[in-house]
Amino acid sequence: MIEARCHCGNIKITVPDSTETVTCCNCSACSKYASLWAYFSPLEVEIVAKKDTISSYSWGDKTIKFHHCNNCGCLTHYTPTQLGNKDKMAVNFRLVNATILSSLNTRFFDGADTWSEIKS
Repeated sequence: MIEARCHCGNIKITVPDSTETVTCCNCSACSKYASLWAYFSPLEVEIVAKKDTISSYSWGDKTIKFHHCNNCGCLTHYTPTQLGNKDKMAVNFRLVNATILSSLNTRFFDGADTWSEIKS
């Protein structure tokens, strides 16, 4: 299991040890958040948060909600909305142990224009 925590520890997310890649997206939201996303089924993710510590934000086509800690402000994950893909959510792997993050490959995704992988 891999654990991600916001800076203050109010939000803890546990995911399976099953990713080899994180995604760096250049859309208007992700590029400002500087997030690195790892994707999972919502059934695989456990989120433990203190009461009233999570807020969310949607943008554009409103297919996902970005969630962050109300106390420290860290972007922790995103979830699908009614319009989104219910089988996929993402956890911000900037919040995991640096040793784990450095062992993963980074995929670059053009969420700003082409909705395709950016080849390096």
